Amino acid sequence: MTQQSDEDVKANLMEVLDCIPSVSAEDIDVRVTDGMVTLTGTVDTHQTRFHVERLARRVRGVRGLKINILPSAVLVNGRPHKSGRFES
Repeated sequence: MTQQSDEDVKANLMEVLDCIPSVSAEDIDVRVTDGMVTLTGTVDTHQTRFHVERLARRVRGVRGLKINILPSAVLVNGRPHKSGRFES
């Protein structure tokens, strides 16, 4: 099996994210380095955040995943509430 390029992994991940109706691609920054994916941004709910994480882990070529996504429900004045920061 051939290894996916970072560009291919990113393209596949963006395609998956585009299939989630409640996710806007411009709200999530996707970075891939040697198969290690970092997702940064906001989504509408905790459930959506976990859905994004589950789907991202299934994308071929993803070797690791760092999630820096906050549900907009935990933002106060556009900033993360002290109890609302989630990372995995």
